[in-house]
Amino acid sequence: MPDSVRFSPWIQYDLERWRQLADEQYLIRLKGKTVIYNQEEDTAQIYIVKSGRVRLSYFDSEGAEKIYIFALPGCMFGEETCFEPSAQFLHAATIVDSELYCIPKDRFLRHLSQDVALNAQVLTSLSHKIHVMMEHIRRFSFLNARGRVAAVFVDLAHRFGTPAGQGIRIDLPVIQQGIGNLINVSRLTVNQVIGELELQGLLEKKDGRWIIYDLDALTALSQIR
Repeated sequence: MPDSVRFSPWIQYDLERWRQLADEQYLIRLKGKTVIYNQEEDTAQIYIVKSGRVRLSYFDSEGAEKIYIFALPGCMFGEETCFEPSAQFLHAATIVDSELYCIPKDRFLRHLSQDVALNAQVLTSLSHKIHVMMEHIRRFSFLNARGRVAAVFVDLAHRFGTPAGQGIRIDLPVIQQGIGNLINVSRLTVNQVIGELELQGLLEKKDGRWIIYDLDALTALSQIR
């Protein structure tokens, strides 16, 4: 798997890596579209997704959103404030009904002080997120809107794709506004690019799900030359 896909914004890990922290006493259940914390809010917990999906994003003063990470099962978030004591930079909200381990910072830090292997896992998680941010910057700097949209569908195919006849079905609802908020282009531009890709026969939408017919072509469009 190329690094551009490995460091996509959809982050998922085996929950087993957090077995020291995944205690049922910390488990909370939230409905979809529930705000977990706001940007610039002081928080006293870190989170690990057990099930569902969480969106981590930033809003400007006019309400425009830039999505940075989709936290899937096994993804930890909020831990950076344990090491850089400041308010949260990002806004976190559930996308669908979700189960999260909500771990108090003092207990999290106590676990870290007693477990070298856990320290390594947390460092690996933080390092992965740095690479995800670098991939965001790389795409913004060197890809046009067409390349960015193609890159999103390549990410989705590798993370959520299943064989479907002559194509790959994305087993996740995907909306144009969400793509736009992720790659920092307007929904109108996303619609235009997707329309062009459909005319080329690279993908189409069937029964509310996208089918990719030529992953190689989309991958080529998303490559930096």
